[in-house]
Amino acid sequence: MRKYSGEFGPVDERQRSCWASLKAASVNNQFGSITRALVAMFFSIVTFGALAASAEDSKFQIERVEIVGNQRIDASAIKLQLKHSQGELSNSDISSDVKTLYRTGFFDQVTASVVGAAGARVLRFDVSEKPVVRRVFIKGNDEVSQSELGNVFEFDARRFFDRTKVNLMLRKAVSLYQGRGYYDAAFDFSVLPVGENQVDLTFSVSEGTRYKVRDVTIQGLTLADTDPILAELQTSRYKWWSSWITGTGRLNIEAADSDQLRIRQYLLDNGLIDGVVSAPQIERGEDGLYVRYQVDQGAQYTVGAVRASGDLIEESQDKTLGELSSKVGEIFSASNVRNDSFAISERFSDQGYAFANVVPGTSIDRSAREVALDFSTTKGNLTTINEINIHGNDKTYDHVIRRELRVAEQELYSGSKVRRSQEVLQRLGYFEEINISNEPVGDDKIDLNVAVREGSTGTFSAGAGFSTADGVLLNARLSENNFLGSGRRAILNMDLGTETSSYVFTFEDRRVNDSHWSAGIDLFKTYREYDDFDRDVSGVALSTGYPLEEIFKEEVLQDVSFGLKYQYLEADITNVEPDAAQLVKDSEGLTRESSVTPRLVRNTIDNPLNPTEGSRQEISVALAGLGGNQQFYMVEAEQTLYHPLLDTRRGALVFSWRTRFGYGQTFDDEDFPLYKRYFPGGINSVRGYANRSLGPVDEEGNEFGGSKQLINNFELIFPLIPSAGLKGVVFYDAGQAFDDDDSIHIDELRLNYGFGIRWTSPLGPIRIEFGIPISPEEGEDSLQTNFSFGAPL
Repeated sequence: MRKYSGEFGPVDERQRSCWASLKAASVNNQFGSITRALVAMFFSIVTFGALAASAEDSKFQIERVEIVGNQRIDASAIKLQLKHSQGELSNSDISSDVKTLYRTGFFDQVTASVVGAAGARVLRFDVSEKPVVRRVFIKGNDEVSQSELGNVFEFDARRFFDRTKVNLMLRKAVSLYQGRGYYDAAFDFSVLPVGENQVDLTFSVSEGTRYKVRDVTIQGLTLADTDPILAELQTSRYKWWSSWITGTGRLNIEAADSDQLRIRQYLLDNGLIDGVVSAPQIERGEDGLYVRYQVDQGAQYTVGAVRASGDLIEESQDKTLGELSSKVGEIFSASNVRNDSFAISERFSDQGYAFANVVPGTSIDRSAREVALDFSTTKGNLTTINEINIHGNDKTYDHVIRRELRVAEQELYSGSKVRRSQEVLQRLGYFEEINISNEPVGDDKIDLNVAVREGSTGTFSAGAGFSTADGVLLNARLSENNFLGSGRRAILNMDLGTETSSYVFTFEDRRVNDSHWSAGIDLFKTYREYDDFDRDVSGVALSTGYPLEEIFKEEVLQDVSFGLKYQYLEADITNVEPDAAQLVKDSEGLTRESSVTPRLVRNTIDNPLNPTEGSRQEISVALAGLGGNQQFYMVEAEQTLYHPLLDTRRGALVFSWRTRFGYGQTFDDEDFPLYKRYFPGGINSVRGYANRSLGPVDEEGNEFGGSKQLINNFELIFPLIPSAGLKGVVFYDAGQAFDDDDSIHIDELRLNYGFGIRWTSPLGPIRIEFGIPISPEEGEDSLQTNFSFGAPL
């Protein structure tokens, strides 16, 4: 009988002695003495390796394979891992299979033996399974919850005890604690055998003191400003007003180490190509931690000559290089060089060379302190788009996706058009994820694969709510932004309340018959009770639009569209109180409006369902007098901006700015109609003041609204509990409405600031926002509570 272990040769008495030690160590390992097992295994490997070097690679005729020692893993499953099971096998074949079984991670020990007489030999694998983790216990954690640590110390379905995996868990747990400010946090674990080759693991933590980072400094850097890079580091000074939101101001060793690389990159981007950055030096002070990086900056280099070599666009250096970020005589930047390479590659791709390769070469002249650049280009073959394949659209029709693409089959490939296509598809709001990839189908053809993952585009909600603006409200809303997968939008909304009722039906087709024309219809009827009058408005609106990009073919107009709306409505003012403003009394009765409204809209918001970046601008001019008894014009402009300030562990911190401007004037010098006037104040306006409380008032203090308004809303939106849809907001508002004979005066805008919570709950959207007026006037509250539940946000 011969025995094998790993890739080793015949086993002699010395090996049997080593195996005895190894087996004993393996038993001790299961009972907590893992170190002795590793030492024994190490010496066994050394011994067997030395013997294997001189052993002849013998061959054996094997009839079958036996598995011995397995307890939980089925023998047939183990045999499936083997490459060699019968026939003529060599020592190296057997050794290879032993290695394979080790690599499964299931076993502490694997040995192979060839037993039996010639012609009936059996290859037997003796295995010792790793113990299975039965339970995991966590002790000593007061500041980090059991559930959070449970996610770190979580074993997969196999649950085999593996010290390497446990050590990785410990590092993650320490990193978690350090991210909370517990720089000295330390973990240990113990293993308790519980029979049947099972163990219980107990992880114990010593949390230590919670530290705040009081200062982060970069010393030795004089040729570049340190403020920009300090603002980019993950390790930052604790700020009482923001760190509790962003999770900054605490020390994490892994983050501090990665910041060292960020500083090094900053040196390269500021011409300090010889610069060296030390590892973070951490000092404890009485009030917290101080983190310092030492820089040996060296000399600062500028850009020398810039040229292109290899394949050129139309054999022209200028057309190949174009407008680069790296300019002769300016400070060298590695990031600029990288971006310039991408830009040159993009120029080739827009010429149809999908696989152009641009390699930036640098030549350093240390005496002149210059870096010369040579962009070596290989354009490859002209590439045509063979087929466009669309995947993942179970609901959306292919043509709805295909019509948004800026490339077509049998056209030359264009990288910028492909990226534009992905951007436009993302803005539709139909898909959670979009990916467009290239697949070569020859030397000069590629297939474009458009993979989408569809999101939810339809909603139905019904419920009861209350808001400080509308009182008790019953709402039912049915909406579908991708109706039957056609790309059309349909909305039916009904609101019934103690002070308001509203019925609105909207149907829009953004690409009529797959053309670039859009069309829509709105049917509406709203009733609203105010303090001193009631208003009943009903009507219909027809709209159409066309993207200017398709007319003028200019890149600057890519996201701009022109629209035209015709509207007819009837407004009835009733139940006017005797003490109402004179304008309200004069407006009592039925009036009719027939108007046309041209408008321009620019929209670059990244995702309409969850906007975090981009902006939307709209300007319109309503002209009434094409029938009816109202004659006026109304200019309105609105802009909304979303800008992510930084990414936190909980999600993005987003700055939002919304501006609304309105100006109305009649053609016949009559008062601007009451149903069109502006009444700022309330949850969707200037939040530090009561609903409809701002704007012009008469001598008795009765509001009658303004013919013009200006409102600004500044918001900082931050995640609180992302999984629950809970967000926080702090805001600053400025707004006011002005009478027909007044101009808009910036110094007369009413100001407020405040904070609130927004929750997309299972029962409907909830907003609680507290507005605090600045310089409140007599009779105005010092705190305005705005609450909305179930009402549109």
